[in-house]
Amino acid sequence: MMNDNAMYELLYRLNVQADYDLALLKQAFLQILNIEDSNKRNVMLGSLLTSLMAKTPKKEEIVVLLDVAFSLDDYEPRKRVRINQLKDKKIITMVGSGKKGIKTINISTASAILASSMGAYVVKPGSYSTSSVTGSADFMDIVGAEKNISTQRSVEILEECGFAFFNIEDVIPNFDKVYGGNFYVPHILSFGLAGLVCPIKTDAVLYGLAHSNVELSLDVLREFDIKNAMVVSSTDDNIHFIDEMGIFGTTRLIGTKDGTKNGKLLIFNPLQELKLPSYTSRDIKQADNPIKNVQYIIDVLSGHGEGAHEDIVCINCANILYLSGMVSSLKEGFLKSKEIIKSGLGLEQLIKYIKLTGGNNDKINKLVKVR
Repeated sequence: MMNDNAMYELLYRLNVQADYDLALLKQAFLQILNIEDSNKRNVMLGSLLTSLMAKTPKKEEIVVLLDVAFSLDDYEPRKRVRINQLKDKKIITMVGSGKKGIKTINISTASAILASSMGAYVVKPGSYSTSSVTGSADFMDIVGAEKNISTQRSVEILEECGFAFFNIEDVIPNFDKVYGGNFYVPHILSFGLAGLVCPIKTDAVLYGLAHSNVELSLDVLREFDIKNAMVVSSTDDNIHFIDEMGIFGTTRLIGTKDGTKNGKLLIFNPLQELKLPSYTSRDIKQADNPIKNVQYIIDVLSGHGEGAHEDIVCINCANILYLSGMVSSLKEGFLKSKEIIKSGLGLEQLIKYIKLTGGNNDKINKLVKVR
């Protein structure tokens, strides 16, 4: 007989490896999210998400959990609208799951800025860091960009310079209050959460996943009406993953085009494909403080970055250019990115973006001078 309290019944069933249905999962997750005692809520939330991950999650379960999470903010990613004033431009969302097994510099933020300086239109949802030195929102604060601007103003900035940043916490604030800052490793929501939290609909999503199962993540995105997407994940030890294209080991990637799975899983070896040096994950590790971590990216965008930092930004920029239709292959995009990055155009783009947001240019100017 089912317990009146769904969350206890579900956890019991998970722990004794008994069957349960999606209705029970939905009811249990909603009950947990509405627990007023934050300590109890965190214990129950951690228990549920970890138990579901440990037993191998299913697409249908992830979709149910995400729908419940989004319901706290009346947010419905399936009903997002494509912005009309940029109808002739291909807009790419670039975002990662976070919870990396390897803590790195701010790769995706820098790659999005560089790609936009080359003519791509890139939307970058991001958040504050939980376990890394700097998340993308931390990066924006440190360089002086103003994040407290309307969606309409962000769209105008996107139209003018090809880049816009959206703070994930602002899109789903109610869910963030019970979820944010509590998880340090990949879990069941990582397969789609960050890839769906953006106030505008774009033409394609480039989603980085800090887990090997990119196929599952793509299936989840497709359930939310994402018709064009690529999911990538990289590792050099098959245990610790980053949510970007890598310059070491192998990158797993899979895509969908016009709503249909576009071929099979691909394994990309940057050493072979791009003739890169024999990098390891240590070559892109984060600094020990936020300012230095951001300084690494300032150096890269100004054309003076370390070799590994530059190369990993360029390969991820190449993926944006490929999805945008600006290049026909990742190799072509990588070589173009390498050529442009030396000009310092990426740094000029970042400075322009900060100014357009009404931000504090003194902060970025000081960072440039330090370099």
